[in-house]
Amino acid sequence: MIKMIIMSLSNVLNINFIKLSHPMSMMIFIILQTLFIGLMTGTIMESFWLSYILFLTFLGGMLVLFIYITSSASNEMFQPKLMIATLIMWIIMFALPLSDFCKNSETSSIHLIKNTETNNINSSIDFQEMTLSLEKLYNNPTFIITMMMMIYLFLALLAVVKITNINQGPIRKMS
Repeated sequence: MIKMIIMSLSNVLNINFIKLSHPMSMMIFIILQTLFIGLMTGTIMESFWLSYILFLTFLGGMLVLFIYITSSASNEMFQPKLMIATLIMWIIMFALPLSDFCKNSETSSIHLIKNTETNNINSSIDFQEMTLSLEKLYNNPTFIITMMMMIYLFLALLAVVKITNINQGPIRKMS
């Protein structure tokens, strides 16, 4: 039942996305769509880790897109009043059946999302297996590759900081 509600809210967002013309409202809808896809992925999988990583990846992409939009179209006014009213109307329309569904004693909030990682955390953790998994990552054959990747990323970060001129470009300080 919860999957159907998430899918219907996702479809409502898809239908409303067609009506949008401002990039900021499109970004808000894409973030909400990513949140619903992450919730759907989390309910299907045994763990929410994949959906969490997916959401953080899309959120990072949206931050880059936000910087691009604010630098290219900074003077355009954003008026989200109609969009928010429509979105709230659709969410309320689809949330009312959920409130009736949650009143049953069998479908309490613990049973809505059956996630074995969070529900059975004490019984399912095998600490020895986790330790062996981490030992493989930081032992001798792969340790060199891991350290080289860390050093490469650090040097790339230093190079980007060094070649970036803060006084030029769209995000410069106004004086």
